[in-house]
Amino acid sequence: MSAVFAAPSRMRNPARGFTLIELMISLTIGLVILAAALSTFSTSSRSSQLSQAETQLNEDGILALNLIQQQLKQAGYSQQLIPGSGATVMGNFAGSAVRGCDGAFTDAAAAFDKLSCTGKGSDAIAIRYEATTDNTMPTGTDTKLATNCLGNGINALTASQVSPPPTPAPGAPPPGNYALADNRYLVTDASTAPMLSCRGMEKRDAVNAIGTPQPLLANVESMRILYGVANRPSIELAATYDPQRHQIVKYLDAAGVDAQVSSGVLADLAEDRWGRVLSVRMCLQMRSDRPVRDVPAGGFAYKRCDNTDHTGTDGYLRRTFTTTVLLRNRMITP
Repeated sequence: MSAVFAAPSRMRNPARGFTLIELMISLTIGLVILAAALSTFSTSSRSSQLSQAETQLNEDGILALNLIQQQLKQAGYSQQLIPGSGATVMGNFAGSAVRGCDGAFTDAAAAFDKLSCTGKGSDAIAIRYEATTDNTMPTGTDTKLATNCLGNGINALTASQVSPPPTPAPGAPPPGNYALADNRYLVTDASTAPMLSCRGMEKRDAVNAIGTPQPLLANVESMRILYGVANRPSIELAATYDPQRHQIVKYLDAAGVDAQVSSGVLADLAEDRWGRVLSVRMCLQMRSDRPVRDVPAGGFAYKRCDNTDHTGTDGYLRRTFTTTVLLRNRMITP
């Protein structure tokens, strides 16, 4: 008897490709997922860029304030150590510690007592104090010289201004010439590449002269300054507290300081007025290093130093930073 073999039956689920409809549905789903991923990436990238710009803006603003604060804290400084006693007295510098302008200096290289103002643009300020190798950073080539705001050496050529000069200890040398720091801070290139610049007294062979301006910090768009004044001038550190000389009674802009009526204490009217300044209130308007992409409708809102609201449409972030610094070499507490 022969065996009978049955023919194999046809497979019920034969292998086959995607239909056109299935392929279109798959592509659509894939495109939706890709679009969502790209949108998430774009939002995250924009947020990251904005966060980076804000962080850099804050760091620049704090750095700029700290830089000027350090100079203002030294304004009016002058000290002489009496050898062997450990005591200190005012030894050399006496006079106005600061002098400012509402707007730029007409000639920022002029002598301190000849500085005048344009009344336009950002404010400017000149800061003076006795410079030593202890309160300034000596340069590599002039390690024995005090330096200005740019690190350039200053010759010790200014005669003691204190009248009468302090009496030295027995056997100690009399007060001699000293290095006078006279640093002028101003905002340059405000409309194109804004930055905080400085020019200061520096050595020119055997003499001193105000040097050329050099940038200190970029992205400073504007500087506004108010001055806390007393009723009478205090042009050097005193031994006792006097409310007429050491109590701030009001804050004025530079024009307001210049407009004060003489107190009758000093014959030099400019010294009488600016010798009353005991504190400086400073506001810096900072700009981000570069514009941010995809500026929101209406731009970025910010407040200026005069506390008015403004909106920038150029893509740059802006923020103001404010500080008040007491001139500790003029201020005496009760």
